Amino acid sequence: MSKTKAEQLVELKQHFGRRVMDQARLVITSWHDLEEVLWNSTWLDEFTAQVHKLNKLANRHDNERIKELSAFLQQLLADVVPGKIPQSQVIESLSQTVQALADACSRDSDQDSQNRINGRRPVYLCGQSVAQSVNLAEQLNFFGIPIQVISTRQELQQAVLHRIPAAMIVNVDFEQDGIVAVQAAQKALSKPAPVLFQSEKEPNIHTRLAATRAQGVHFHIGQPDVGLLVKQLSAIYSMRPENPYRVLVVDDSRAQSTYAERVLNQAGMITHAINDPLTILEALQHFQPDAILMDMYMPGCTGIELARVLRQQTRYDTLPILYLSAEQDVEKQLDAIGQGGDDFLTKPVPRDVLITTVRNRCLRNRGLKQQMIRDSLTGLLDHINTLEALQQEVNQAEESNNPLTFAMLDIDHFKAVNDTYGHAVGDSVIRSLALYLRQRFRVTDHLGRYGGEEFAIILPNTPPDIAETLLNEVAAGFARIHHETGSKPINVTFSSGLAAWQPGLLGTDLSQAADIALYEAKRQGRNRVCVSGSE
Repeated sequence: MSKTKAEQLVELKQHFGRRVMDQARLVITSWHDLEEVLWNSTWLDEFTAQVHKLNKLANRHDNERIKELSAFLQQLLADVVPGKIPQSQVIESLSQTVQALADACSRDSDQDSQNRINGRRPVYLCGQSVAQSVNLAEQLNFFGIPIQVISTRQELQQAVLHRIPAAMIVNVDFEQDGIVAVQAAQKALSKPAPVLFQSEKEPNIHTRLAATRAQGVHFHIGQPDVGLLVKQLSAIYSMRPENPYRVLVVDDSRAQSTYAERVLNQAGMITHAINDPLTILEALQHFQPDAILMDMYMPGCTGIELARVLRQQTRYDTLPILYLSAEQDVEKQLDAIGQGGDDFLTKPVPRDVLITTVRNRCLRNRGLKQQMIRDSLTGLLDHINTLEALQQEVNQAEESNNPLTFAMLDIDHFKAVNDTYGHAVGDSVIRSLALYLRQRFRVTDHLGRYGGEEFAIILPNTPPDIAETLLNEVAAGFARIHHETGSKPINVTFSSGLAAWQPGLLGTDLSQAADIALYEAKRQGRNRVCVSGSE
């Protein structure tokens, strides 16, 4: 049956909307590459061209938010001189704008989950059984993962020629030898696709080596764990750009600190230099660095003395301290590391060594901090840090007078799930909900595990009516997900209570109001969303 003109217009609008989103993803991905390409002129030209194209597409198809952000990126890039490394303020502004672009794409995508799936490159699923593959594909689709089920080796070969996949999920027994099938398919790709291999039994070392050589990045044993697959595939699809690392440079020599800043800025890091070591505490509080790069000998105090001062304070106990000094005596270097330091770089240090060493320390520090503030089962903020994030957003709402909504979620009849199927299944349900929430909300929203089967969502710049619509959509989608129990799959629902910030309210007030609304949702029969203060 032929489509109506209205239906054709809708399809055309969706098509061009996906073009804007795809171009935005290219811009975001290119920004990811900055730390590897070190601001070379070729990268800068390509990044600038991609931003111009994005702005042109956004103007043509009336996407106001992306048009605004791409225009601002153009303004920032106009001030970047080819061959000259931008200062930290410019890098930070560019990074924040790319973050806002990712946020805009995320929220736009949330308006239509099918558009979000259609706009992504597919994941090719090559299972041992077509029926099982179709069931798994349906579950992954709920999480926004577009799956194309492949039933034969020939079909896989044709699929990779038609469209490059984001990844492949392949059973090692697919068409008798899934690894060989993948190796043949990879030869047709200009860049190998990551592969998640699956096997019913424990593979031996030879199978694991063969899988690794076929670009296998994960190996699943037994029944596919949907939650784990979603987590791994989400990392491949992630549009969230990592915030640039922040490095505090402490050196009484202005020339030396300027050199260190220039080298680190070239790798996309944000720096702040102080030439008076006695101002370090004020600089730390203001700048909040991921690492300190410090000279060992300075007037007023030594680097070792400063390190000992910092290690006396719990908040700076794990902050990496890297010495950059002309000191050649190995015993003195070891002594400096033994008294609070983490690394010792001897001047003159090659720029690649400086960049790699500082970057690795920043990376590990961020990872450690994330572990400290996040719940181990879900990877979401823990209870205390959820409340801290809520109060910070309340303070921000006070300053900007923007709307703010706080949501509390509780899994319905969770005790019955644990009692009937065991705590392992209960944990799997909790992980699945955490993953589903991360898929459905913006990068600027804060997600936390409030305790047990309770979750919390902080929605900045979101009025309660929009938050209610979003939570209802998420609740409906989560209710359709099948959770494996070892016997028969089950479906689980959740209830939610919302509270909107009003001037004068504290974070604790919002938390209490949302908790009361959540109780009301439970009282009304569960699997529903209630708003605090509504009739």
